[in-house]
Amino acid sequence: MATYKIKLAGEGLVAPAHRLADPGPTSGSARIYEITCPDGVTVDEVITAFKARIPQGDRYELDWADLQG
Repeated sequence: MATYKIKLAGEGLVAPAHRLADPGPTSGSARIYEITCPDGVTVDEVITAFKARIPQGDRYELDWADLQG
């Protein structure tokens, strides 16, 4: 299993987050999500899936299946 951290900036930019970032809201307007994926899934695939299904609510730790629908 691989874990990626994704940052959703307040203006809508989705990008990889620093590996030491804590999941949840930041002191600014960004939010950090931690996504656990099966081996072989790349960070680019995670970002694409994340953009297609941006999570609502206050869950910041997700599984790959959550982004697949």
